[in-house]
Amino acid sequence: MTRRHFWIALAGALSLASAVRAQSPTAAFLFAYDIDRGQQSAFEAGYAAHLGWHAAHGDTLPWYGWYVTSGPRTGLFIDGTFGIPFSAMDHRVDPAGDGADMEAKVLPFAKARVYSALEFWPEISTARTLEDRKPSAVLDAYAVKVAPADVAAFEISLTEAARDRKGLSLSWYRLVSGGAAGDYLLLVPRQTWAELAGRPRDLAGLLTATYGPTAAKAAALVDAIEVESWSYKPKLSRLP
Repeated sequence: MTRRHFWIALAGALSLASAVRAQSPTAAFLFAYDIDRGQQSAFEAGYAAHLGWHAAHGDTLPWYGWYVTSGPRTGLFIDGTFGIPFSAMDHRVDPAGDGADMEAKVLPFAKARVYSALEFWPEISTARTLEDRKPSAVLDAYAVKVAPADVAAFEISLTEAARDRKGLSLSWYRLVSGGAAGDYLLLVPRQTWAELAGRPRDLAGLLTATYGPTAAKAAALVDAIEVESWSYKPKLSRLP
């Protein structure tokens, strides 16, 4: 193969890989539960037993568990699966049995509150800790809301700014189902509270520190932001 043919073949392969990635978005599915007053120990025992059901039935999906530890939703339990194709939820292991086991072991002690589907946004993300099954001790979760009329401008501005990515670790998700149009989830991993001392507090500062000053244009299109912290619970998680 000549050098010219090599580069043509390489360009074709890269083009094909890009097309496959574009056709196969990476999904995340999140669930949230309000634990009944005084039932946290029973809930955790039941949830751990339910994860045992997943193990016994050969479930290959990763399941992460967190408690919300700051913000208005403090105390909420969140679980989710990340880094999977959307079709994986159509081919779960024994969905009826999964639901029945959840009903018997977990839901006597909690009420299901949220179910949402999201798409990982790789073009602007600078971290993929959950997709790589490497969870941090804490996630700072930013619920970012953009007016539907501004979504296209927001995404174009942020994508252009992200061409000059810098050091901060951010994972971005677009909401697909389970909320308002124009909702995004930004997850920022950290290990300790001390890390907050050296990190910008506001979204515009985070984006500028990550992508450079041109990101301010995207930040200006954001309507509202809510921030909370999620503390990872290894004993309430399963990463096969």
